[in-house]
Amino acid sequence: MKNFKLLSFYGCLTVYYFFFWRENIGINLFIFNLLLLSLSFIYLPKTYKTFALLVVGILSSLAVVLVNSDFSIIINLLVMSIVLGYAALPSINSAVSGGLAFAVRLLLSFRYITEPISQLFENFAPRNVLLSKVLKGLKISIIPVILFIIFLIIFQNANPVFEEKTIFLKDIITLFFEKFPSFSIQRTLYTFFGFIILNAIFFKHEIGFARDFLTNKEVKLYRETASKSTNLYLTAFSTMVLLNILLFFVNMIDIEYLWLNLEGTTAPQMSKLVHSGTYLLIFSILLSIIVLIFFFKGELNFHKNQKRLALLSFLWIGQNVLLLISVFIRNYKYIEMYGLTRKRIGVGVFLIITLIGLITMTLKIYKKLNLRYILISNSWALMALGLLLSFINFDAIIAENNLKRPDCDLNYVKSLSVRVLPVIKKYHPDFKDEEMVFLKLYKSDQEKYTWLSWNFADYQFNQFLNTTKP
Repeated sequence: MKNFKLLSFYGCLTVYYFFFWRENIGINLFIFNLLLLSLSFIYLPKTYKTFALLVVGILSSLAVVLVNSDFSIIINLLVMSIVLGYAALPSINSAVSGGLAFAVRLLLSFRYITEPISQLFENFAPRNVLLSKVLKGLKISIIPVILFIIFLIIFQNANPVFEEKTIFLKDIITLFFEKFPSFSIQRTLYTFFGFIILNAIFFKHEIGFARDFLTNKEVKLYRETASKSTNLYLTAFSTMVLLNILLFFVNMIDIEYLWLNLEGTTAPQMSKLVHSGTYLLIFSILLSIIVLIFFFKGELNFHKNQKRLALLSFLWIGQNVLLLISVFIRNYKYIEMYGLTRKRIGVGVFLIITLIGLITMTLKIYKKLNLRYILISNSWALMALGLLLSFINFDAIIAENNLKRPDCDLNYVKSLSVRVLPVIKKYHPDFKDEEMVFLKLYKSDQEKYTWLSWNFADYQFNQFLNTTKP
């Protein structure tokens, strides 16, 4: 099994070396992730959680092939870090813990940077005194040499006199790089980066100091002592009463002027409502969640009048949901007036995340759960939401929505992506391809890529370009 892991490491490093160098992200990432997930599955417990996370990893990789947006790639990297963190520590308690477990392993891989090389010598070379000395020398010298070269380059660029005195060292290093077969600094750094990541995946560096935080699944609050803090209860109760009254008037004003009589709102007023009001109201909702977390973090959950406080808190949460709807209406109406942008979609996504937070906060108070529950439930929910959104081509939706408008900002649409050209042509048949700033660069890049960079989004776009050639 030890030899198999070592072979898996060098096999994956070889695949990484050839699959991603000067290639675009596409089917290469899907194949590579599938390879990593398959090899990880061998060592994992065969539970529903394992199968669910493997499916999530595969779906996220598939989204990259189908949509191939920056967002889908970022989500895939986050999802894979969670899944690989789970592979390193199957007892993780949340998606955040999975990501942190992988991050810790990644940091530890720098400490154990020579482990794959050591095991290679130990397994495939005869053990003798000379070999042991060479191996020990490599272990001791590799990090000092790397750091020496890095700081030499820094100091030479920072101090011309020092560069003049040490130019011979630069010449020696350059000569070595030039004469080494098919060697380049960029590809060496690229390979080293893959070496570090795969070292973190395949070689088990024990996570000791953070294990309890990453694996503790206890979410229930328990009464330690009967709550006798009347002052704290009165503070919480009076705070909830005052905030409910205040928010009630805010919501009534929003319902009257925003929900029912929005037609009379001028464009400048709407702009202020969205740009200033939206972010302040989102902040107020987040602040509300923090206030509730503070009051319900401990003993007040077991106070004799806890039910009264809980009812006021549920009323406060319900009013925050109404406020959230008001923010959504502001954003939606602003989109109707001025069109769709990535930032306005981001506001909508953030509202969904905030709603999830309000729901989990309600359950925390009702079931007397601790803060760990908030972390665990919200992290899994966010991972699921990110996975779902990674299958959506937001640039195409923005372009389609805005180009229907007579006052469309065509320059903004053009700045989204070269792939929105088919949508532009749909509404502006006379639009010249040359007006797409990065189209020429896109075409030249496509000529350099191999089948490893294939993805469905580029395939569709290339088909469009081929069928619309003059």
